[in-house]
Amino acid sequence: MSFPVSMAVAAGLWALVPQYSLENTNILGFAEESRLVDYNRLRADITLQHEQYQAFAARLIIDNEAAYIQQPYSLTDDTFIYRGYLEYRGENHFWTMGRQRIPLGVGRVWNPIDIFNPINSQSVEPQERPGTEALRYEYAVSRLANFDCTLSRDKGEARLKGYLDFADVALVGLYDNDAKRDIIGWELEGELLDTGIELRSEGGSFHDDAANSRHTAFIAGAEYGFANSLTVLGEYRFSDETQSDDLAVSLSFQPKILWSVSCLAVQSLNDHSFFIAPAVEYSAGDEMTVSVGAFLYHGSSRDVYGGFPDYLYLRWFVHF
Repeated sequence: MSFPVSMAVAAGLWALVPQYSLENTNILGFAEESRLVDYNRLRADITLQHEQYQAFAARLIIDNEAAYIQQPYSLTDDTFIYRGYLEYRGENHFWTMGRQRIPLGVGRVWNPIDIFNPINSQSVEPQERPGTEALRYEYAVSRLANFDCTLSRDKGEARLKGYLDFADVALVGLYDNDAKRDIIGWELEGELLDTGIELRSEGGSFHDDAANSRHTAFIAGAEYGFANSLTVLGEYRFSDETQSDDLAVSLSFQPKILWSVSCLAVQSLNDHSFFIAPAVEYSAGDEMTVSVGAFLYHGSSRDVYGGFPDYLYLRWFVHF
């Protein structure tokens, strides 16, 4: 009787459809005071689906990171799971379980309501977000509305989002036991009167459980893309907890098909410190890019952006 069972198991395994890729990123950085930093990330991405049950999928992304810092001397090498989860995509229901990226907020430079993996605009790779071990569920309430909720060890969220004629609007409730706070927030994103200008905002009322006090934090931004590939973005951030507000302006442009240039400028409106992050990227084919950039800071050591050293970097990315 074991032979037919073994044949069935083998047939099921043959029906699995793997998709895999390998990529390597190396970032060579040079900070003030002759500090050299070299960071290398080798990433393996594997996805498994079954031919008969395509609503189910499993994904595993493993990173090997090696970093060398000249001053003070440090050499590290670590391998860990960047993403690892099982998911189900049905007609109205969507489940994900495991280490995953939790999508929250609509901000491009900052996203104050993201308690899981907020944007780090002072990073060479702001799109890289650490994963969260969580159970996530989404339900399509209607064609134009959906509900989602996420539970992790010490954090959670519930969001109801509607796709209206003038904008996408969401009401979000979150709790963060690590930071001892809960949040009632919003997301808003839509086009301004058929002008092509995209407006967005997110924020909320933050309750500090320890101090039993509330504060408000939000962002408001606008973005417009011209026909010549120039994209202009502006974003404002406010928080009355720290009595601070900041303004960011970003420009991106593609002068030729293989070249792109961008520049992000962020200024504190309180102490007038700021930083500028220009970058140039060249695509050396479909599977390789090389970029050069910098983070240039201005202000005193007591200012918001004045205490950081200037930083230059060369980033090389290849996809196998």
